[in-house]
Amino acid sequence: MNRTSEEEELRHFVNGSRTAFEALVLRYRQPAVGFARHYVHDYHMAEDLVQDAFAYLYVYPEKYDFRSSFKTYLFTLIRHKCIDYLRKRERRKEDGTSSGDRNPREAEPEESILCDPKPGPEEHLLLQESWLGWERRLGELKGEYRSALYLVDVEGMHPREAAAVLGKTSAGFRVTLHRARKKLRESVEKEEDHERVYEQRA
Repeated sequence: MNRTSEEEELRHFVNGSRTAFEALVLRYRQPAVGFARHYVHDYHMAEDLVQDAFAYLYVYPEKYDFRSSFKTYLFTLIRHKCIDYLRKRERRKEDGTSSGDRNPREAEPEESILCDPKPGPEEHLLLQESWLGWERRLGELKGEYRSALYLVDVEGMHPREAAAVLGKTSAGFRVTLHRARKKLRESVEKEEDHERVYEQRA
């Protein structure tokens, strides 16, 4: 979809078009779930949080003001929901209460709108293997490094957009991204050194 068509679709969405909303859900749901899972480390909870975000957009489409790309806006919303969920979960742990099922959500759009066809078994396996490799490497880094690399190198966001999602200045984000890539490179090199030593001993 070219930029003009996307802007037109977004304007229809802001004006309350259900068709435009459904199109946005289909386009952004899977990357949104991947981003949420990066925070909460639970696929099903990530799906719930993304559904919450789309429910909010469904009820308040006019809050999107075109000052950023829709993906930046959506991912910022999801990040806030993830952080809020993690804080609440931590408080429940401190209080000694269960972190089980959440209360049913209000003002939620129809379930069918938010569900797209699941990938076939082969595609699912490839996606899982690809993600597990990234998750293992990113898991060795601190939080802001993981987020910076995920948004730019996995989601393909422009650094300026990623900076907006994380609430950083462009200059500050570039420093974070540079340091994150350096740490990741050091991790990969260390792993390769261990593999070479193991092969030599075998």
